[in-house]
Amino acid sequence: MCRLNQQPEMSLPWRPSIKSRFLILLLEVDMKRFLCSIPLSLVLLWASSQLWAEDSWTTEQRLVLASMERLSAATAPDGTGADAYGAVLADDFSRWTTGSSVINEKQSWVEGVREWFDDGWRVTDKDQEVLEVSVKDDFAFTRRIVEETYRGPNGETSVSKAALAEAWARVAGVWRLSR
Repeated sequence: MCRLNQQPEMSLPWRPSIKSRFLILLLEVDMKRFLCSIPLSLVLLWASSQLWAEDSWTTEQRLVLASMERLSAATAPDGTGADAYGAVLADDFSRWTTGSSVINEKQSWVEGVREWFDDGWRVTDKDQEVLEVSVKDDFAFTRRIVEETYRGPNGETSVSKAALAEAWARVAGVWRLSR
């Protein structure tokens, strides 16, 4: 029964036994390990999601990605140049850069690549993040962020980063860049 003016009983503070102190110490160590493992777990989760994303591409999406790689390989240090680059482009290919009033048709674009390549320029490093590959019948639409490092004939380098939205067309069973 509780009375209004009743004083609570005074008790001595709890003193954990040696066994309890040992368990508390283990709990603190485990909590520290747990907290330290959170960043590692997040990194592993992100990495596995990236691997899963690559594994989740359909066969058609993989074929589009393979065409992207052929395009890049043509201007690599051991690449075969403008003709190989042009072979990945659709006949109706055109290139327009945001902010520019110039639209390059296939022939003029490939000739620009040829001059660049023949002058000794190469793509020495490429990092890309493919955000989307959407296949609709004989058309594919891609969104990716590409950062490339170029090396010139005298060893000079430059870096370019671009966000690309591209249209691909399947021509005679092969994916070719159209826009």
